[in-house]
Amino acid sequence: MDLTLKSRRKLWLKVHLYLGLFAGAVFVLIGLTGSLLAFELPLDEWLNAELMTVPIDQENKSYLPVEAIVASGLKALPVNGKASSLGFPRHSGLAFELWFEQPSAHAEYSERHQIFINPYTAEVTGQRLLIDFKRIWRNPFKDFILRLHYSLGLASTGMNIVGFIGLGLLFSVLTGLILWWPHPGKLKQALTIKRNASFERFNFDLHKTFGFYASFILLFLILSGVFLIFPEYGRGLVSVFSPVTEPYPIYRSVVPTGDKTPISLAEVKAITDKRFPDGEYRYIGFPGDEKDVYVVGKREIDEVNRKSPFRRLWLDQYSGKIIYERESGSRTAGDIFVEWLYPLHTGEAFGFTGQLIILIAGLMPLILYVTGVIRWLQKRKAAVKKYGAKQIEATYQFK
Repeated sequence: MDLTLKSRRKLWLKVHLYLGLFAGAVFVLIGLTGSLLAFELPLDEWLNAELMTVPIDQENKSYLPVEAIVASGLKALPVNGKASSLGFPRHSGLAFELWFEQPSAHAEYSERHQIFINPYTAEVTGQRLLIDFKRIWRNPFKDFILRLHYSLGLASTGMNIVGFIGLGLLFSVLTGLILWWPHPGKLKQALTIKRNASFERFNFDLHKTFGFYASFILLFLILSGVFLIFPEYGRGLVSVFSPVTEPYPIYRSVVPTGDKTPISLAEVKAITDKRFPDGEYRYIGFPGDEKDVYVVGKREIDEVNRKSPFRRLWLDQYSGKIIYERESGSRTAGDIFVEWLYPLHTGEAFGFTGQLIILIAGLMPLILYVTGVIRWLQKRKAAVKKYGAKQIEATYQFK
């Protein structure tokens, strides 16, 4: 029985070692970039203050009409650019963002740019390339870090790599818990670090004990990260237990035979305000062609996801008819589960405290990797010494 247990432990130790050495190295990069992304929005604002931030008009704190904002942005639009949406400021000191696309060197992807517009004066404060999916070194710092985090900068191929590495890391953490599991009567020893111990013992205890406490957070971050990398499979799994609403359903406008002038943004806003009088606008998506629709995201105050609201309207671009709507009352248990994953993964679900936890959690893979490699090198050194001693002994016996 003891031999079987010892053999199983050796097997789990090898699995844990090799997964940790190879997948763990990538996990360190993912963790460190995740730490930065916990505060991605304020970091982006700080690094790009001249583009994104605006002085608050003390005399008139109300925004100009959205038509004036968009009209100003369209004047700055390049000849080959096509406006796709208007992003609303998260607070009164930020500019509007007019998003537009233009052709990229990679035909299958378009570059995504932003034009920033002062909400009080309609003055364009600047423009930047935000996303070039295949060439991330062209992206601003925040987005460069984001692409490294979930794709290693390798576009869709990198996303698949990160997803499968995440599955490997899941097994690494689970095997670590198996190896940590204490013998009867040894629980206290397994949960503490021995005082006044040698460096070798301290490093071993730190890896083992810290790994146990960190495993709870890491397991969630790995599982939620894999879900975000493979959302279709994740939603399919969740839907086994509860239906999950399609996040980006496709709807079409009824193209009139006569006048084909779309309704104005003022009308879009009026229709939205009538249907949803409370909340805050996050974006208005423009129709991409003559059959497309307006998509409006107006976040409910208590929605946990601050960037991508569940509450949305799909409007016929000609008649203004509400084709489809979503709000909190229509959510299923599956929708609520999925809605919480991203804000929990980034920490924003619990504000500054949650973001601080994620920032610290991003350092955990580095600590575990360094202590794990040190432990591995220590055992290798001990094995080499032991093997060398046996060789010397065998030589003398031969003589």
